[in-house]
Amino acid sequence: MLEVIATCLEDVKRIESAGGKRIELISSYTEGGLTPSYAFIKKAVEAVHIPIHVMIRPHAKSFTYTEEEIEMMKEDIIIAQKLGAAGVVLGVLNEQNEVDEKKLADLLSVVDGINVTYHRAIDDIENPVEAMRTLKKFHKVTHVLTSGGQGNIVENIPVLTEMQKVSDGQIQLVAGAGVTKENIKRLLDETGITQAHVGTAVREGKSCFSEIDPNLVKELVEIIK
Repeated sequence: MLEVIATCLEDVKRIESAGGKRIELISSYTEGGLTPSYAFIKKAVEAVHIPIHVMIRPHAKSFTYTEEEIEMMKEDIIIAQKLGAAGVVLGVLNEQNEVDEKKLADLLSVVDGINVTYHRAIDDIENPVEAMRTLKKFHKVTHVLTSGGQGNIVENIPVLTEMQKVSDGQIQLVAGAGVTKENIKRLLDETGITQAHVGTAVREGKSCFSEIDPNLVKELVEIIK
């Protein structure tokens, strides 16, 4: 299945009409995606029927957060749930660049029946396979968005394959960052992962400032049917 990044209401509508199966809703694309406004979440949920996963990320400085920032993120999660989001997208690391289990547990404490994607903070961890084992302790984590670590996603196929094995069906992996129409089929076929995440791959001129091209979305959906 194909998940597509949306940064505005027009994106949201185009993704659904072109056959995208899920939306990751963000602001600040150039900063890797930050928490969108509440009005945007509300209008996006009202505009389409496909699931919307909302980015919960207060700043782009790092994936380590203060206690105050964690409280803000919890508030954002609660509001996203109330507004009808199907899921949230988050990640938190400690000073040792590992999954911050205490702060992750704190964030998850307010999650009530929606999906949780642990995002590409996992790709900053030295051993993402071991990080998957850690995340399996948290039963509210339903998805992990990953490129298998740093570097080229295709070169990371062995790591992605190992992560998929470790997930053992408990967590759904979503392959993202560097996914293109040229490599998407190979990535999914060779790793056993069934979900892919794209952003600029479906935008005109591959620019995050351009509009989504519905034909590019349709093309990817067709390739991975």
